[in-house]
Amino acid sequence: MDAKNNNMWCLNVFKEVPHLSGKNIIMLKWVFRCKYKNGSLTGVDYCKAHLYAPVVHLESFHMLISIATLFDHDPHQFDVSAAYLHVDINREAYMEPPPGYEWEGSVWLLQKGQAKAGQ
Repeated sequence: MDAKNNNMWCLNVFKEVPHLSGKNIIMLKWVFRCKYKNGSLTGVDYCKAHLYAPVVHLESFHMLISIATLFDHDPHQFDVSAAYLHVDINREAYMEPPPGYEWEGSVWLLQKGQAKAGQ
């Protein structure tokens, strides 16, 4: 939890502001595992929700490796940690700090986060 919170703090994902009445505030909670009741998943089934992480097609990967081989390049792999936290938000959004990180009378004004195409 501390690593996630520190990552958001270092990337300027939010800034602390006084709680404003009349504003919609996103409520959240920590989720550490899938929860089942009577053998069925409770909450959102992310497989059925058609949520996914974008990945390269296998054919595109093969082509990339072929081109790298042709031109005698050494391909390297890397990952951008919490990539969605690098996207600027173009609208006003408030979030309640996660449990354990609350400040009395304040909320977070989000400045970065996941954006959908076309927004």
